[in-house]
Amino acid sequence: MTKGEKGFVYSCLLVTFISEMLLSPFYPQLFSSYFGVDGVQATSLFIICCRLVVVIMTPLWAMAAKRWGLKKLIAIALIVMGGCKILLPMSHTFPQFLTVSLVLLFFQSSIYLLYPAMVASSKNDHEKVRATTAYLFMFHGSVIVSGIAGSFVVTQLFPLNSYYLFAIIDIIFAGVSWFILSNNGAVTNQETLQKKENVPKGMRWQGEFLVYLLIVFLFYIGHQTIRPYFTVFLDSRYTISEQGLSLLYVMPSLVAVVLQFLLPKQYLQSHIKVTLISLMGITAGLLFIQAFVGHIWLFVLIRVIYGMCFFVSLAAMDILFFKMRIGKKSPLSYSLVASVQNAALLFSPMAALMMVEQNGTEGPFLLSGFLLIGSALCTAFLLIMMHKSSYQIKMGVGPHENV
Repeated sequence: MTKGEKGFVYSCLLVTFISEMLLSPFYPQLFSSYFGVDGVQATSLFIICCRLVVVIMTPLWAMAAKRWGLKKLIAIALIVMGGCKILLPMSHTFPQFLTVSLVLLFFQSSIYLLYPAMVASSKNDHEKVRATTAYLFMFHGSVIVSGIAGSFVVTQLFPLNSYYLFAIIDIIFAGVSWFILSNNGAVTNQETLQKKENVPKGMRWQGEFLVYLLIVFLFYIGHQTIRPYFTVFLDSRYTISEQGLSLLYVMPSLVAVVLQFLLPKQYLQSHIKVTLISLMGITAGLLFIQAFVGHIWLFVLIRVIYGMCFFVSLAAMDILFFKMRIGKKSPLSYSLVASVQNAALLFSPMAALMMVEQNGTEGPFLLSGFLLIGSALCTAFLLIMMHKSSYQIKMGVGPHENV
C-alpha cells in the first residue's frame, strides 16, 4: 500500500472515530435537554441498538467486499454517511435521531474494514507491527480529541450542528477514495481480495480461530466492564474534581499516545506470545489492586501502569491475529473479530451493573480481573494448540501454520 493510501485510511478512520465519539459521553444530558426524554433510558437503548447494528453488519460488509471490492463500498458508504450526518441535526425527536443514527452505522461499519485490509497489505511482520501500533495511536488520539471537543460542543445551543462539518468531510473523502484507491490493488483489487478470502471452510472455522474469538471477547469485556461506573467509583472513594475524574478516565488513552513513540516494536514482534500472556496477567492484578488501593496518588500510578499494559496488549492481540494463518490468508475475517469486540462492548455495561448491585462500585474491577485471567488462560491454551499443529506439520500431518 502506498503512503497516500495509508494516509487516507488513517485520516478516514480518525474522522470517523471522532464523529462517532464526539457526543457519546454526554448522551444522557443531550437526550434529556434536546429531545426531552429520560436521558439514562434513552442512552441505554441508543447504545444497545447501535452496537447490534455494528455486530451484525461488519462481517456482512466483509462478505460484500469479496464480491464488489472495497473501493466501491467505501465510496458509496462515505456518501451515504455524509447524507446521514446532514439529517442528524434535522432530527426533532429521539426516534428520528435513533433511526438516522442506525442507518449511519449501517454504512459506517464498512469503514472498519480498511484497517485489516491495510495491515494485511504490509510486506513483512515489522510493517504489520507498525501499522497496528499506529492504528491504536490514532484510535486513542481520537478518544482524547473527541473528549475535549465534545465537552465544548455539548455546551452550544445547537450541538448537533457539528455533524454538518463531518458530513462535508465524508463527502470529500468519498471523492478522494475513488481517486486514491483506484490505482492500487492492495486494498481495492477485487480479485486480490477474493484470492485472500478463498480459504476452505474447515480452515475458516478452525478451532484456533474460535478460541481466538473467545480470547477477544474475554479481553474486551474485561477491560470495558470497569468503564461505565469508573467515575462513580472514584467519587465514592476520593475527593477529586470533575477535571480530575475526566483525566483519570482517559489516562489509558493518554499513555497510549505517549507509548507509541517509546514502544520497542522489534521486541514485541519477536516475543508476542510471552508478552501477551504476561500482560493479561499483570493487568488482571492491577485491576484487583485498583479496587482496594487507598491513596489517590498510588491509584494514579497504578492507572498509568495499567494504561501501558493495556496499550501493548491491545497491539499484541491484533498482531497475533495477523500472524495466524487465517489472518494471513483471510484478513477480512477480522470483521468477525470486530463483531466480537462490539458484542463485548454491548454486554460490559450489563455485567458492570450486575456487579455494582451485588458488590458495590469495586465489583466491576474484580470481575474484570477474573475475566482477564480467563483470557490469559485461553491464550495459553491457543498457543498450545498452535504448537501442536506446528509439530504435526513437521511430522507431515495436516496443513497448519504456527505463529
